[in-house]
Amino acid sequence: MARLNKLEQINFPVKEHPVFVITGNGESEKRLFVRDKKALVNYSNQSVLGIVSQSYRLVSNAEAIDMAYQCCKTVFPETSEIEWSINHVDAPSTAGYCHIDLVHRTSALEFQDVSPDKKPDIFGPFIRVTNSFNGLRALGFDIGFYRKVCKNGLILPESVIRFKFSHSRQEIGKTLQFHVERSRLDQLKKSFTESVTQLRNCPVERSEFEPLVCAVLQLRPPKQDESASLFGADDESSENSDNSHPAWRALQEHLGDLNTRYADELGNNAYAAFNAVTEFASRPLINRCVRRDRHGMQRLAGAWLAGFNVACKQPGFSIGNHLQQLTKA
Repeated sequence: MARLNKLEQINFPVKEHPVFVITGNGESEKRLFVRDKKALVNYSNQSVLGIVSQSYRLVSNAEAIDMAYQCCKTVFPETSEIEWSINHVDAPSTAGYCHIDLVHRTSALEFQDVSPDKKPDIFGPFIRVTNSFNGLRALGFDIGFYRKVCKNGLILPESVIRFKFSHSRQEIGKTLQFHVERSRLDQLKKSFTESVTQLRNCPVERSEFEPLVCAVLQLRPPKQDESASLFGADDESSENSDNSHPAWRALQEHLGDLNTRYADELGNNAYAAFNAVTEFASRPLINRCVRRDRHGMQRLAGAWLAGFNVACKQPGFSIGNHLQQLTKA
């Protein structure tokens, strides 16, 4: 199903309405007020976005964007608000939640990784705000990195830098408190650059690219049962997977072209595979074998980078053994 990716599509007015239950019919019909619930309504199309508790603190997407600018300024105090701009919007067609990315437009926050041919790759941070109207997601602010030449990005593991607030009046007042020590950000840049260097120095056979990308992003063939749901369970076993399914073949063809392009550009190494991972995560293919949205896959990419940074330092490390560990996870 098509997703919403324009700011005007998610920047709609939202209002709270009481919830009633109608019982009986005709003269016996009664309307009962649900005291502890309220409905959040998209006033641009009169659709109900969610039914939440009375204590739920409504945050419009416009307000969430204002909070994101506040987060940018607080986390990176050397920048000004006008240096940040909205780069990407992603939401399901129901608009029940959304992800909005803000990127820094000048070179002040850029950092470089020098490749073997001495041509630097330029990376920069972005901040992603997550907002929802259905009570299933907290108001969140994630710090991520992206490669500027192609806009491929990843979300860092939750344990690194993330601000998270439940949609309650107690946690979300008039302003939110964001704080992170500068030394932590500097260490984050350093560890990220070291991780990229390790990726460059780790050889990967071309035949290992597709299995590695699929393992990192948890892409699996559909079940043999054609009635399986588009978003089936994630624990599909290889025994009942259909590797000849048209959707799987289309996905493999897409990954083959993607991996070949990065292998030709960057060589047969883990850094090329990493770029294939982040490009696919940043621009997911619409395919029944792809069961996560952009945000979910970029988080998988960030988690893999952190895990790879540790794994590749272990004695006897090999991509083959690493693949086995990933597929067991």
